[in-house]
Amino acid sequence: FLPSCVYEEMEKRFQQVLVMLSIDTGNMTYAVLDKMKCDIIVKEYWRSFYPQFENTTIQGLCPPLWDAASCIPPTAGGDTAVIPCMRMYAGQYYHAGNNASRKCLHNGTWESITDYTECSLQLLDVSTDDSNDISLVIYAVGYVLSFLALFLALSIFLSFRELRCLRHKIHVGIFFSFALSAFNWIITNSLMELSHQLPGVFIHITCIFWVFTSFFHLTNFYWMFLEGFYLFLQVQFPLSLTSIKYKHFLVFGWGFPLINMLVWVGLRLLYHNNNNMDIPMNICPFFAASGLDYVHTAPSFIILCCNTVFLIWIMLIVISKLRQQTALDHDRRHLKAAKALLFVMPLLGIGYLITLVPPNRENSKTAYNVFTIGRSLLLSTQGLMISITYCFVNDEVQTVLRTHWRRAMMVRRVGRETRSPLKVSSQ
Repeated sequence: FLPSCVYEEMEKRFQQVLVMLSIDTGNMTYAVLDKMKCDIIVKEYWRSFYPQFENTTIQGLCPPLWDAASCIPPTAGGDTAVIPCMRMYAGQYYHAGNNASRKCLHNGTWESITDYTECSLQLLDVSTDDSNDISLVIYAVGYVLSFLALFLALSIFLSFRELRCLRHKIHVGIFFSFALSAFNWIITNSLMELSHQLPGVFIHITCIFWVFTSFFHLTNFYWMFLEGFYLFLQVQFPLSLTSIKYKHFLVFGWGFPLINMLVWVGLRLLYHNNNNMDIPMNICPFFAASGLDYVHTAPSFIILCCNTVFLIWIMLIVISKLRQQTALDHDRRHLKAAKALLFVMPLLGIGYLITLVPPNRENSKTAYNVFTIGRSLLLSTQGLMISITYCFVNDEVQTVLRTHWRRAMMVRRVGRETRSPLKVSSQ
């Protein structure tokens, strides 16, 4: 909203102040830098940047204002200040393509709130250069492929009776969890495309889907825990499986994450700051990071630790049995299952860890771009990798599919041979 020459002069003065005060901006976010620039430069030297207001009395002019998100420029009484949407607020990035506005009253005072209804979030938190488009494409392709692969895996497991034992049903549970997670991302991304046409509606709907995103992310970890726990019971306490039903796994895989999320949602709503409800981050209490997020992040970390213990325990027992001459077929099956879990668990664990500790965008743009692209590739293809591991390269699944294919071909061939003599006799 400033002429280029004025903007350049403002930036020049701001850099001079930073050098003079020996301020290191390396670890500062856009929000902090924007606030410093507003307080130190705009509020102090605004008359030189806005010469059109030199002859305006202070009673008929609203001075520059920092509203906790943007720097509102000086505006004549009765006019409305129109500014680009903030780059960052409460740790989240916003699209700068839309505008925000705030009314200056005739008595030289600002209205109580700034209108940010047109501002929309960059929900994927991707960088603003070429890696933005690349990562979005990777996310879209990865999640669509994951959803299709998981849908196919579910269709296979639900179509054949031979694949309905307890272990296979647990596979179905994890397929459902990751499929719903991928579908939720596709829906959320579609809603983002509507953000410019329906900004108000978009924020409220996206707020709901944001909660679903956290829920399905948590269910993925719980079902991964059930995979490891079931394998542990098979190896260490096989007789205990006779008293365990699939409904117990359903309660744990879906019920416990639901309780986790209800507690988290309740705490976030309870401690939500209702001030500045015109800012999108404050309309939805779940967008910004909070110290209360440990309610759903801590269980994920605990599950990763438990599955690590399970894996080490299982591998030690199975390998010791295989070294003996009395090793049975089920011991070899346990080893294959452990190897599958050994492949899938780090995939989920690395995806979890890289979302916790991203590099600083301001420190190294290249490192952040590489991180963003790598994260999009890893997170979006988790469902695809799980369906490949537990379904498409699974020996039992391949055996069942081959058996049914051969049976279908045999029935078709017999039917053809049966019809042939009838045609000959009729002639």
